[in-house]
Amino acid sequence: MDDKILIRKTLETELTYVRKTEKDPTNSPFILQWSLQEHKKALTDNPNILHLLVVERSSNKPVGYVLINGLEDENDSLEIKRIAFSEKGKGYGRKMLQLIKKWAFTEKKANRLWLEVVDHNERAKSLYESEGFKVEGLQREAIKINNNYQSIYMMSLLSREYHCSE
Repeated sequence: MDDKILIRKTLETELTYVRKTEKDPTNSPFILQWSLQEHKKALTDNPNILHLLVVERSSNKPVGYVLINGLEDENDSLEIKRIAFSEKGKGYGRKMLQLIKKWAFTEKKANRLWLEVVDHNERAKSLYESEGFKVEGLQREAIKINNNYQSIYMMSLLSREYHCSE
């Protein structure tokens, strides 16, 4: 158990916080925006997605959220679909990533944990690399964020790489 953060399922009443965090100018250039209905659907209607809130343990205050996709993937591959934090520079993102990796590879027995990061999000890319993720390739102008085409790096960590670093 970690003493800094807790990761738990998002409640529908917390989607206002999620949407606000997503729309924050420090996050919006890097992530796709979902409507309230899309977030609700992920919470209730999609068994393949896990919608999680990251909470500071001492204050019980939300500091970020993460979406995990691929819970039913037959290839044992989990995707960190989205990460956004309202509190930055406090180590919450790194700790969340460490807990998600541990969960993915020990509890879920995933073979692969992967994510996409926009090419100009150097802060996030550096974090992922420092946590063992490898760049698999660059998809040029693959997504549109705020009406601008963005190139995205695909990055992954394999189970054997995670277990070798323990």
